[in-house]
Order: sequence, then C-alpha cells, then structure tokens
Amino acid sequence: MSTQYQNGYYAYQSGDYAHARAFWQKAAENDDPFAQYALGLMSFRGDIGEVDYKAAASWFTKAAKANHGGAIYYLGLLHFNGFGVSYDHFQATKYFKRALRIDPHNANAAYMIGSQYFHGRGVRQNFVEAATYFKQAANNNMRAGQFMYGALLERGWGVQQNYAEAYYWLRRSANGPITFPIGAEEEEPFDPQAAIARLEPRLRPEEILRVDKRLMREGIS
Repeated sequence: MSTQYQNGYYAYQSGDYAHARAFWQKAAENDDPFAQYALGLMSFRGDIGEVDYKAAASWFTKAAKANHGGAIYYLGLLHFNGFGVSYDHFQATKYFKRALRIDPHNANAAYMIGSQYFHGRGVRQNFVEAATYFKQAANNNMRAGQFMYGALLERGWGVQQNYAEAYYWLRRSANGPITFPIGAEEEEPFDPQAAIARLEPRLRPEEILRVDKRLMREGIS
C-alpha cells in the first residue's frame, strides 16, 4: 500500500471524501490496486455525487489486473446485476469463483456461488455444489449462508439429510439479521425462527440439548 493510499484511507475514515479521492487518484495513477479498488467502491457507493457503476467497473477492472480479490468480487456483483457492465451470470459466477480462490474467507462470494448453483444461474443447477459453497459461507459466519445450508441439510438436498445439524445451522442463522449481497435478495424472505419451529418437533430432546450445549460453547445463545 502506497503512502498516498494510506493518506486517502485516513481522510476517508474521517469523512473527508474529497481529499480521500484526491489521494487515491494519485496512487491509482501509479498503479496502486488498493487505491483503484477504493475509487471503485467510492463510485459504486456514490460517496461523492451520484452512483457511477461504469466508473466503478473501470476502477475494479484495473485493480483486478493485480489480482485484487475485492475488486474481482465486485466485478462479479456488477455482472450479476447488470450495473455498468453486461448482465451476464456466467461472467458473474467466474468472477465470484476467482474472488473466492484469492480469499477463501469471502463469505459473500461463497454465498453467491452457492446461490448460482442452487438456482441454476450462470451454471448448471447442482445442489451438491450449492451445499458446498453455502457451507463455506456459513463457516465464515454469513447468516444467509447458514440458513441455506441448514435448509439443505433439513431436506437432504446435495447433502445427507441431518435434522440435528440443520437445526444447529438454522439456530446460528437466527443469531442476528440476515443480509444479502446487492441484488441477491430472495423472493421469499428467510425466516429462521419459523424454520426452527417447524424443525424442532422432529428432534429428540437430547438432540436439542446437544445443539444447545454446542452453541453455548461457541458463545451463541
């Protein structure tokens, strides 16, 4: 990270977006991928003026040439929604997979790939693959991924059916608000509490107790 990038970061954190952009612009012109990514985010969010997805795509593309995982993820998100670039789920999925290879902890990328496989968008529908990626998102504490992985475990779609494990992940998903990457909201809202209530009668008391103890060990109520 260049000094100009760091100066821009401090300016941004203080709410001085104009100076942040000025610092990052200089750094970006010297091929600093962190600054290019930061400028892409500013354009994506509309931090100064209106949202500009085309400018965001341009900056993310520059940063992606240096294999910046965040920029690559956002290029996938732009293609997923058709913001400033072509609406292309095949390209979106490729970018999400590339971003996840760079950063296996990118829960949003893992969730998006899982969702693509689940719905058959940009890839052939495959519940086994969907479960694999939802599990990766779940293990990185993304509640939407936890909900979907729990739902697949409950139904036995792509994984061996396991009510106790499903109950555990649904309980995890209920431990806070469920949010989605932009444009990836599901038509039917996720309702962990309702899913938990439907599943509980299928479990033996000792199975529920084991999940309770597991969650307590993890500091989750």
